Amino acid sequence: MIYCKLSEANMFVTRQIPAEHKDLIHDISYAFHGRRMATCSSDQTVKVWDLGEDEEWHCTASWKTHSGSVWRVTWAHPEFGQVLATCSFDRTAAVWEEVIGDFSREGNLSNWAKKSILVDSRTSVTDVKFAPKHLGLQLATCSADGIVRIYEAPDVMNLSQWSLQHEIPCKICCSCLSWNFSR
Repeated sequence: MIYCKLSEANMFVTRQIPAEHKDLIHDISYAFHGRRMATCSSDQTVKVWDLGEDEEWHCTASWKTHSGSVWRVTWAHPEFGQVLATCSFDRTAAVWEEVIGDFSREGNLSNWAKKSILVDSRTSVTDVKFAPKHLGLQLATCSADGIVRIYEAPDVMNLSQWSLQHEIPCKICCSCLSWNFSR
């Protein structure tokens, strides 16, 4: 179950959403405008949810993403399209893009295509975050091997190409990261 708070007339109302993941949910991430969210789980899946006109959350995509627990999911700025990144216990991070106008065989669910897989870590990739849009299309990962890696997509129209820009060793294992959104 997912619980979310919605502001209604200066009051917070909690709603329960039947997420239907088959295992523990590790992360929930809202898209820039707050009308989409993504969840990820130990069941190796990601689900995308859209807030309908009825103000209810509807699952519009669900797919297996990794061969291990999916720890984190994050949205890119909408200037770069509908793009997600995930990271996993399987030592990888992946970049996903929504394929517009193409529907899966499961009915009205949207289709997300894997555009790239980042395989530089020797251990579990524990967090993944897109950079603020003023830095371009960059993605940071951190992992249990104590290294923060920063990747860049040199061509925002081709998400299959990412180049490793920086490897920042830390003295301890990394479990989370964040970008400063201030210029």
